[in-house]
Order: sequence, then structure tokens, then C-alpha cells
Amino acid sequence: MYEEDKLKLYHYRQEGKVTCGVPVLIVYALVNRQYMLDLQPDRSIVRNLLQHGMDLYIIDWGYPTKADMYLTLDDYINGYLNNCVDMIRKKTGNDKITLMGICQGGTFADLLCPVSREGEKSRHAGGAFDFSTNDALLFSWAKNMNVDALVDTYKVVPGDFLNAGFLMLMPFTLNIGKYVDMLDVTQEKGKPPQFP
Repeated sequence: MYEEDKLKLYHYRQEGKVTCGVPVLIVYALVNRQYMLDLQPDRSIVRNLLQHGMDLYIIDWGYPTKADMYLTLDDYINGYLNNCVDMIRKKTGNDKITLMGICQGGTFADLLCPVSREGEKSRHAGGAFDFSTNDALLFSWAKNMNVDALVDTYKVVPGDFLNAGFLMLMPFTLNIGKYVDMLDVTQEKGKPPQFP
């Protein structure tokens, strides 16, 4: 429906009747893939929302390269995201849309809302955050990181670096946990474990 640089804005085809009068834009994280919300027909947040009559849009941020090293959060939020909101408003004729922020996308939606309130462009669902807490491991880890040195070194922080960070935060949950879950699902009483 709309493209700008690496960004693509998709509009889901509604097979039923649109009963929700306000279009919904899903804003996903830069570091994750938006298709995680629509992996299987029987386990799909997207299909569920469509079945509830929503006019649904989603952003694919694309894969950053070193050419994107000078992009800022302002470029993503007040540039790309704001342009997507305006495009949906223009296409649908609606004055407002709903932003459904997920993960980092929730923070982006929160940061766009004060800007968009001037023109009443959007309202926001989800994405509440408190960066002052030390209760979460990720917050503690990030607060003690020299982000300037990281950016100076990599220019564009690689996804593998972020993945390694998440693995260090919960090594057993992310690695061994998936195999334990498989055992629980595949093991029948009295039979040895079956691995796929």
C-alpha cells in the first residue's frame, strides 16, 4: 500500500465486514519481524483481529544496513510512523486511527501520540512503560551499557548482538526451555521422549 525507503505499510484484506469504524495500525518493534503475529491460520493475532471486523494495517520496518546509520528515533517516529498514520487517514477518510504498539512499537506509538494530539490523528492502545524501574533484567543491563560506544563501534547495532543480550538474560528459558516444552507435548505416559 505504501513504501518509504525500507519501510513497507501493509493493509490486510478484510474478507468479512468491517465493523470497527476506526482503522488499526500495528506498530511492531524494529528488532523483530511483524509476521510473528500471523504465523499459522489457527494461531494468528491478525486473523483474530480481522474476524472481529477490524480494518487492519501493519508496518514492516525492513532490515537496516550501514546506510541507515544516521537515522534517529525522530526519523522513525515523527517521519516514517507519522507518514504511515497520515497515509491511512488519507486512504480511509478517517480523522483518527488506532495505534496498536507491540514491544518497542508500543514505545514508538506512545512517543507519537503527543505529537499527533495536535491534529487528533491517533489514539493509542498498549505500550505502557516505565524506564525508571530496576525490576527487569533488561532495564538493568541497558542502564549500565555505554550506548555511545556501541553505536560508534557498530554504526548499526547488529541483531545478533541484541539476541545475545536476550540469551544472557534468560539462557535457560530461551534455550533449554523449548526442549522441555517439546518433551511435555510429545511424551506419552510410559513411552520414551520423542524428539522431532
